[in-house]
Amino acid sequence: MTTIKLNNYYPHLTECVTLEVSEEIAVTLSIGGRMCDSYKRRKRDHDECSLDGTPGFEADVTYPPLTPEEIMELAEDRAALYAALDRLPPVQARRVYAHYILGRSKTGIARAENVTENAVRDSISRGMETLKILLGNLR
Repeated sequence: MTTIKLNNYYPHLTECVTLEVSEEIAVTLSIGGRMCDSYKRRKRDHDECSLDGTPGFEADVTYPPLTPEEIMELAEDRAALYAALDRLPPVQARRVYAHYILGRSKTGIARAENVTENAVRDSISRGMETLKILLGNLR
């Protein structure tokens, strides 16, 4: 008979518990522990991660997938947005697209077009007002 500490195999135990077990059970527990350590080492070496490894990580991977209806709604909304952008004057459409879709700053747009920043701001503001009217009619 071999004496083992159960705390080595069951870390949730709060008190130290020793137990006499047969040689066969002791070897099996020892092999299982080594396999678990080996698995953890492989995970660490190959950059695998656990869902409970980083706080907040679960939210990034557990979002439910979009339903076919939601995918169609997004496609329709995108099509409506581009149709509304096509109805804007070319300068307004280009500036609104560059700022809101491409994420360029108003200062960067002004430099690229060699105009004042106020002209870009006014143009984008007027374009957004027109888009609100055009897209408001759809809903």
